[in-house]
Amino acid sequence: MGKEVFIVIEKLNELELTIEIAKRLKVKPNIGIRIKLASSGSGKWEESGGDGSKFGLNSSELLEALDLLKKHKMTDCFRLIHFHIGSQITKIRRVKTALREASQFYVQLHLLGFNVEFVDIGGGLGVDYDGTRSSYSENSINYSIQEYVNDSVFSFVDAANKNEIPHPKIITESGRALTAHHSVLIFEVLETATLPEWGEEVEIQENDHELVKELYKIWDNLSQTRMLEAWHDAQQIREESLDLFSLGMLELKTRAQVEQLYFSIIREINFTINRTKHAPEELRQLSSLLPDKYFCNFSLFQSLPDSWAIDQVFPIIPIHRLDEKPERTATLQDITCDSDGKIASYTAQGGFHQSFIPVHSLKKNESYYIGVFLVGAYQEILGDLHNLFGDTNVVHVATTDDNTGYKIEQVIDGETVAEVLEYAQYNAKKLVRTVETWVMSSVKKGQISVEEGKEFLSNYRSGLYGYTYLE
Repeated sequence: MGKEVFIVIEKLNELELTIEIAKRLKVKPNIGIRIKLASSGSGKWEESGGDGSKFGLNSSELLEALDLLKKHKMTDCFRLIHFHIGSQITKIRRVKTALREASQFYVQLHLLGFNVEFVDIGGGLGVDYDGTRSSYSENSINYSIQEYVNDSVFSFVDAANKNEIPHPKIITESGRALTAHHSVLIFEVLETATLPEWGEEVEIQENDHELVKELYKIWDNLSQTRMLEAWHDAQQIREESLDLFSLGMLELKTRAQVEQLYFSIIREINFTINRTKHAPEELRQLSSLLPDKYFCNFSLFQSLPDSWAIDQVFPIIPIHRLDEKPERTATLQDITCDSDGKIASYTAQGGFHQSFIPVHSLKKNESYYIGVFLVGAYQEILGDLHNLFGDTNVVHVATTDDNTGYKIEQVIDGETVAEVLEYAQYNAKKLVRTVETWVMSSVKKGQISVEEGKEFLSNYRSGLYGYTYLE
C-alpha cells in the first residue's frame, strides 16, 4: 500500500520472534530497536525513563540483538533506533542530555556497520499548562517548541558531521503537545453553596446566648493590630459552641448565629490581610476556607481524570461576562456523589497555584458556563464511568476564511442512560417492561390513577433514553 512500516523491538524475545516469522514468510522486515537510555526526563513521569524504565534494550541487550541480526544475515533490516525518556518533560537540560546520549548510540551503530537511517526521539515535548514557562512546576516547561526542535536536530547533525556519517531522518512522537490544544471542556454551573454570614443590619438581642454576644463583640471590634488574637478567640468560642451543641446544651438557632459570626470574622480578617504586606501565615491560610462551592454539570472522573489522579492543573476561566470583574471565589464541584469530585487546584497570576477560582455571581434565569482548556491529551480516553456518567456531547469546530471564522462540522450526542446501563449488563427494554408491570399493578390496586401511571412511564422512558448529565 506504499507505506513504510517498522517493527520496533522493545524486548529481545520480540526480535527472535520477528526473525522467525520473517524467515517463514521469506520477507525482509524494517526493524527498529528501542534503546534504554541512562538519561531520564523530569516532572511527573521522570521514572518512566532511565535505567529503571519498563521498556527498551540496555547496552548489553543491544549487543546481543546485533549479534542475532548478524547471525541471521539481517543487518540491513535494522534501520531505526527509538528512545523515550518520559512525558511532559519540564527541563530542556534533560532533553539535551538524552539527545546527546542517543546521538552516540547512532554513531556507534554506524561504526559497527549498521547503517541506521531513522531516529525516533519519542515523546516528552511538554505543554505549559500553568503559564509559568518554568521547570519549577510539573505543569509547565522551561523551553519553546522551536528550542526543542533546534536541540533535537543539532544533536544528531553535529554527531554525524564529526564522525562523517549520514544525517538521520528524525521522527518525533510528541502526542501531548500536538493534541492538548485541540479540545476544551465546557460545562454549566447548576447551583452554588455559600458559607453563612452575619448581616450588617442585624443587631444582638438581649436574650441571645453569651457566646453569640462574645463573638459579636470580637467581630465588631476587629482591628489590624489584634487580628491574630481575635482569630484565636473566635476559634475557641466556636469549638465551645460545638461541644455544647453535641451535649444538648445549645439551641440550633444559637449554633447558626455562632456560625454566621465566625465566618464573618474570617471574611473580615481575610479582607484586611489581603491589603497588608506582612501578615501571619496562619491568617493567610484563612482564604482557603471562604470560597463558594459551584456545582457544575460534569463528572471529574469522566472528563478531567488527570485533575483527580495526578493533580494535573488546567487553565480554567468563565467563557462569558468577561467584561465584568469576578467578585467571588469558588471551588468547582462535579455532580458525582464522590467527595473527590472537585477541581482542587487552579492556576493563579504569576504562575502560582491556588485552591479557588475567581467567578461571577449567578444571575437568575441566566446560564453561567466555565471552560477548561488544554484537555485534548488523554482526558477523554482515560475517563471512566464512575457514578455511571457517560461520554459528553461533542461539537467539532473548524476554522474558516469567511467572516464568521469558524464552522460547526459535526455534533455528536453524548451517551444515554440506557447505553451506560448496558455496560453494567442492564437491558433497557427489560427495565421498561419491569416498570410497566409495577405501574399496572399499582393502578389495579388503586394506589395511583391511570393518568399518573402514564405520566410516570413517560418520565421514566424520557430519563432512560436521555443524557446521563442534567438537561
